[in-house]
Amino acid sequence: MAVADRKASVTMPRGTLIAVDGIDAAEVVAAARARIAAAARPRRAGVSLWDASGVFDDLVVAGPDAGIPSARTLLLLYAADLAFRLRWEIKPAVIEGRVIAAAPYVATAVAFGRAAGLPTAWLKELFRFAPRPAQACYVDCSSARSGFIGFGCNQLSQHANGFSARDTVARARTHLQAAARRTRF
Repeated sequence: MAVADRKASVTMPRGTLIAVDGIDAAEVVAAARARIAAAARPRRAGVSLWDASGVFDDLVVAGPDAGIPSARTLLLLYAADLAFRLRWEIKPAVIEGRVIAAAPYVATAVAFGRAAGLPTAWLKELFRFAPRPAQACYVDCSSARSGFIGFGCNQLSQHANGFSARDTVARARTHLQAAARRTRF
């Protein structure tokens, strides 16, 4: 696992939001926990995890009768889950002066969207509501065994549109690596 960092020029007042992005949830969560352990006393820090709202668990429980969601639908659900996390976990922690790591944050979802062929402008507009993190790191991993990208790629591979989960994961990884280079993670 390789981790690259960057510091944002704009920080949220009081606490610190750390964005941890990558394609595998286990690697991302491990990096997030390491970041907060290094940044603060454990009771003054926390990790906000993907699917805190339970919307993706609900999608799994819905079964095949609900249909197979498109990449846009998955990203709209991710944005809704992120809005939930911001409202109930991230912003309160920052206001209280705590360190909180969002694992994953926006870059992971954008990489998935780009890998699925969605326009950058649409993705940028979709996540415009998310505050810029004070710090960000990218966790490089070659496979998505768990998490949003793995879930999304498995969903897309069920469509008859030629998406392969392995190819989509590889494209998402490439997009995350490019974002890390552009933003100097």
